[in-house]
Amino acid sequence: MGLVTVSRTYVRCLFDVRGCPRQDLWASRSPARSVWISDGGLRASMIRSVALLVSAIAVSRPGISTREATVYAHVLNEVGAARGFDPLTAVAIIHFETRWQPTQVSPDGEDYGLGQVRARYVGACRSDADPLNAPSEACMAVKRSLLDGTTNIRRMGEIIAANRQLCLKKTGSAAPARWLAGYQGRNFPSSHKWCQPDEKAWRVLAYSRELLASLSKGKARPPAKAVASHRAPSARPTAPAARAAATKSARRATR
Repeated sequence: MGLVTVSRTYVRCLFDVRGCPRQDLWASRSPARSVWISDGGLRASMIRSVALLVSAIAVSRPGISTREATVYAHVLNEVGAARGFDPLTAVAIIHFETRWQPTQVSPDGEDYGLGQVRARYVGACRSDADPLNAPSEACMAVKRSLLDGTTNIRRMGEIIAANRQLCLKKTGSAAPARWLAGYQGRNFPSSHKWCQPDEKAWRVLAYSRELLASLSKGKARPPAKAVASHRAPSARPTAPAARAAATKSARRATR
């Protein structure tokens, strides 16, 4: 895959190629390249090439414009670097949540936008007595903001970072399967079980790996596991109450 380690100074080429030294342009243009960055040895994060992320997003939503996908790719790299996760994993999360449809709202009215962020735990909605059925004007503004793709991705990053810290504290591990389980609501405080990955978490990680392998070889079609349906059945429970119960502990834990 061609991993290299660079300082944050040179990572700017992944975000804006204007004025970037010729020898560093490969970092933003080669779809098979990935870059590890370090913040002084405390944490390492992966930066994916914009070309790779744009292609991965287009697999989920074939009609997306290059401009829109590129905007999302830059934000994914920025947030992934700041929060310590692989942006390609976030691409896979969104694939199963909404297929990259930024204005999607869950059937129960709780979860908003690309990453299906639970609005009741964001900003002004947290102060409302009934943010679902009687949201304040401020809460309504929060919900509208979550339908903006870049805002939603940034909020996803906050939730992921909070779950990484929680999983590390509770289980001694902030591995992707752990924090992904937390993001998906697999925290059970009453039974003292935290960050418990199930089939949904492993499916996201498997899809991410298959995406990378497929796109690195120049294949335009999605991996086999992603073709079966528009949305994996367990990504959104049929009964709204099931989703609410599954995610309640995770969203509370990340407040």
